[in-house]
Amino acid sequence: MKAIVLKLPKKLELKDVPDPILGEYEVLCSIEASAICSGTDHEIFCNHNRFKVKLPAIIGHEAVGLVVARGSKVKYFKPGDLISRINNHLPEGCGIDLVWGGMAEFGTAVDWRAMKEDGCKEDLWKKFTANRVLPKNFDPIASTMIITWRETLAFLKRLNFVAGDNVVIISSGAVALSFVCHLHNLKIRTVIIGNPGRRDKFLSCGAEAFISYKEKDWNNILKSLVVFGVRGVIDACGDYRMLNKLVTTLKAGSRVGLYGLNKEKDQAFFTPGVRSGICFFDGLDYDEGSVHEEVIEGVLSGRLKAETFIDSSSVYSMDNYQQAYKDAWSGKNIKSIITFRK
Repeated sequence: MKAIVLKLPKKLELKDVPDPILGEYEVLCSIEASAICSGTDHEIFCNHNRFKVKLPAIIGHEAVGLVVARGSKVKYFKPGDLISRINNHLPEGCGIDLVWGGMAEFGTAVDWRAMKEDGCKEDLWKKFTANRVLPKNFDPIASTMIITWRETLAFLKRLNFVAGDNVVIISSGAVALSFVCHLHNLKIRTVIIGNPGRRDKFLSCGAEAFISYKEKDWNNILKSLVVFGVRGVIDACGDYRMLNKLVTTLKAGSRVGLYGLNKEKDQAFFTPGVRSGICFFDGLDYDEGSVHEEVIEGVLSGRLKAETFIDSSSVYSMDNYQQAYKDAWSGKNIKSIITFRK
C-alpha cells in the first residue's frame, strides 16, 4: 500500500510499504480520509524527543476508514462500517515504525468491546476505545473532525467548568476552536488570545472576545481580565510564556488546562505571584472514547459542524500531501485533510 512516511526529521515521502496484518480482534480498513494535527503531528514531524520516534515511520492519528476484512474474533465491526481513529499494524521487522500510522491507504481498528467481553487484560484494549462505528450517513472527510472534538471534550470534562464561568483560551487553531464550540454549547464564556487573522471565525463561533497575541499593552489587558473574572485558562499552543502572564490574574480555585504542554515543558512554570489553590491539568490523561456518544449527538443536533473547520480548499489528494502539510504548518487552514481514495 501507499503511505506517507516520515523518512527523516522534517522530510516526508509517499512510498510503498507492506500491507497491514490482522490480529484476531482487528479489522482491516480502507482509510478514506486522515486529518493533520497541527500540534502533535508537527512535533513528530520535527522528531521532538517527547515521542521518541524511530524513523522511518508512518504518522497520523486522525484517520477514518471503512471495514473491508475482519479477524476471527471480531464481533462488533462488520464490512462497510465507518470507523474512527484508525491505527495500523504492520508486519514485524518490516523496517517501518508506527506513530499511530493513519496516513496510509489501509489501516486497522481493534474490536475492544469483544476483547473486553472475552476477558482480555484491560491494558490490551483500553487504548483502543476510540475505535467506534460512526452513523451510516456520515461523510468520511467531515468525520475526521470527530476525533478532535472527542479529544477536546474529554479534556474539558476534567476541568469541571460550569455554566457562567469565564475561560481564557490561548491559541487559535482547530483545538482552540473546538474548545470554543464546546464551551459555547455549555454556556461558558470564552476569551481567545491568538492570531488576529482568525478573529472573525472565533467570534462567529461564540467567543466573547478576541485578543491578538501581537498586543503590546499586557498590563491593561491583564487588568481587564481580572475585572472580567476569569475562572480558568486553557493553553492549546504549548507556549508557557503567555500562560505565565495569565496565571497571575487567577484566584484560588481557578483551573488551568495545559492541553498544549507536556510534562517536560511543565517544568517552566515558576511564575512568582501564582496563588495557592490553583489546579493544573496536563494534556496527557483523558479518555477520548468516553465522550463519543455526546460528540455524535452534538453533530446530529447541528451544534458541532465540520464546515466550521474545513471546506473544499482544505482537502487534498494523497499525491498532493506536501501541499497539505505546508498549508497546515503555515496556518493557511484551520484543518488540512488528506484523502486516500481516487
